[in-house]
Amino acid sequence: MRSVRVSWGAAPAVLALTALSGCVTTQQRNARTVLMNERTIASETAVRVTRENPLIAVAGVALVHATDGTALAVQLRNTSTRPLTDLPISVGVTTATGRIVYLNRAPNIDYFDAHVPAIAAAGEITWVFTTRRQLATTARPFARVGIAGSPPTTTATRLPRIEVVPVDASAPGRVLRVSVVNPSGIPQYGLPVYAIALRAGRLLGAGRATIADLDGGARATLELKLLGSSTATTVRLFAPPTIFN
Repeated sequence: MRSVRVSWGAAPAVLALTALSGCVTTQQRNARTVLMNERTIASETAVRVTRENPLIAVAGVALVHATDGTALAVQLRNTSTRPLTDLPISVGVTTATGRIVYLNRAPNIDYFDAHVPAIAAAGEITWVFTTRRQLATTARPFARVGIAGSPPTTTATRLPRIEVVPVDASAPGRVLRVSVVNPSGIPQYGLPVYAIALRAGRLLGAGRATIADLDGGARATLELKLLGSSTATTVRLFAPPTIFN
């Protein structure tokens, strides 16, 4: 049994794992190592989206205010007929005085705090960014999704399927216990898990966690903290893949 590392900020996580072995070529291992190195290098530079991606529709952006930080949830839709991967994203707020404040325009942050891992063809996900900063309730959030680099860091004709479901089906509290399964034969590295909590369609809570390693055929159970209210009645979970081949 192989170990799995999970992290979100400084919070503890509870894990369980079962793994299935598969045949991986040296070429595949090398390609994945190169990709991870490229992402590490890219994260050393601040992301600045200057040209918005015409294939991505930003369907909604919302803030969740909490005593221990702020979450920003962005609903994204891929309007194209192919998967899109490694999309740069800039998020921030416009203050009551009209000043623009970027929340993720900084070097040396997690790569997926400034990139959307993947969106399936004609698919939709909600991407979540969290910060310990307290933002005024009058601040208006925004999100801009850019075009992948040229040449692109990654391309995919299809995306590996990642399954994520609540372990406890009862009404959620501020800490969710969720199960993440990788039924594909493709290992996932730095896999983000996003959660939003809703009541009557209104966003009340949001959060994210990261699974550092999840083998093909493996399962992880983790605890994910929500920023915001614990009175929501619906939870939606997203775990877009990060490794595609």
